[in-house]
Amino acid sequence: MDNHLLPPNATAQERAVSETLSRTDAISVPIRELWRPQECPARLLPWLAWALSVDEWDEQWSEAQKRNAIDASVYLHRHKGTPAAVQRAVDLIFDDAEVQEWFHYGGQPFHFRVVSEGAFTSERDYQRLIRLIESAKNARSWLEAIVIRSRITQEITLATATVQGVHTRMGPRPATPRITPSEFNTSSVQHSASRVRISPWQLRLVMGEAATAHSTAYHEHRHITVRG
Repeated sequence: MDNHLLPPNATAQERAVSETLSRTDAISVPIRELWRPQECPARLLPWLAWALSVDEWDEQWSEAQKRNAIDASVYLHRHKGTPAAVQRAVDLIFDDAEVQEWFHYGGQPFHFRVVSEGAFTSERDYQRLIRLIESAKNARSWLEAIVIRSRITQEITLATATVQGVHTRMGPRPATPRITPSEFNTSSVQHSASRVRISPWQLRLVMGEAATAHSTAYHEHRHITVRG
């Protein structure tokens, strides 16, 4: 069955064109995805950038940089001349950058600076940052400086050892002679008496009573001198 309303006398070319156009509704055309920077096919990103008036474009960028530039274009055009637009433009180069106005750091009036802990990977990135800032800022504001802060992290190990000892020295210190009285007296006395009677017929030895007394006395004197 023919899918057209051509008359029976239609030519073959007219019938072929009619059949081709009748299948256009079967062709998938993702219109919404084409206008979304994060979903648009990579080969169509330059056309989308042209449609959204992206001010800065470079074919040498990575795919992520191209998508981010397109994504920020609408916001930059709506907020040009404000600190928020400058901050958004700087975010395309640095992830941690901060735009500080002159009254934040005591600078000259109508001046501002960009502070970041990142680093430029090439001269091209630096020139791109300058162009983005000049395009996003207002005419009366002036870029005073781009401050790049470097942070160095280094591990430091601290160890403590405590040694404690006792040192005793006995040197040639003059000694003070000290005499301690010491008395130990001892004496000994022994008294013994005996009585003997001799008989002419026999010898008899008779021991009478004996009285014995014993005592001891001892005396000692010490003299000690200690010298070094």
